[in-house]
Amino acid sequence: ADVRAYEYEDGPSPDTDNVAFDLTRNHSSPWNSFILSFLLREFQARCVQEAWPIKKNDDYIEEALHERYKRLRTLWKNARPKLTAKGLMETPAEQEARLVEENLLQGKESRQATRRRNVGIKYSRRKAILDHIVATKSEVPDDDLRSWQWLQRLINSLGEHGMSSEESSVENGIENVLRVKRMEWRRNIDKELDIIDLQRILDKDIF
Repeated sequence: ADVRAYEYEDGPSPDTDNVAFDLTRNHSSPWNSFILSFLLREFQARCVQEAWPIKKNDDYIEEALHERYKRLRTLWKNARPKLTAKGLMETPAEQEARLVEENLLQGKESRQATRRRNVGIKYSRRKAILDHIVATKSEVPDDDLRSWQWLQRLINSLGEHGMSSEESSVENGIENVLRVKRMEWRRNIDKELDIIDLQRILDKDIF
C-alpha cells in the first residue's frame, strides 16, 4: 500500500529510518530508486566523515548497490514457495527441504571451485620452485642436479591435474574438515612433493 501510494497517489516517500525494498520490482522502480539513492548519499557521507583512505565515485557505488540489490532479490525469489511437479504449491516442509538442498549444492560447487584454484596454485608454485633450483644448480653443476631435474620432469608430466587437493566435508553438521584428496591413478609421491614444498619454506625470501 505504501509503495502504491508513493508511486501513484502522491503518498509519502520510503521511511529512511526503516528501509524496506519493494522486492517484487527491480532496482529501477521509483520506490527502490529512492532507497538506493538514499543509501548512496549515506555511504558517501560516511566516507567523508570517517576520512576513508579510498573514495569511489558515485557511479561506482551506484553500480555496486544495484548488484547487491539484484542478489538480494534473487535470494528473496528463491525463498518463496514454488509449484511442485504435481502443480501444487510447496508446503513449508517441502520449501525448507528445497532450500537446504540448494544450499548444499551451492556449497559443493563453491568447494569444487576452491579446490581447482588451490590445485592450480600448487602446480604453479612447485613448477616455479623447481625451475629456479634447476637453473641455479645448472650454473655450477651440483651432485644432486639430476635429482632436481627428475623432479622437474615429474611435475611437468603430472601437470596441474596431477596435484593433490584438499577435499572438505561437514561432520556433525558443524565442522568443515579438510582432507588431502589423492589421485587414484597416481602412485604415492608425497615424499617427493614434500621435498619441493620444503624448499619454499627454507627459501621463503625467494619464493
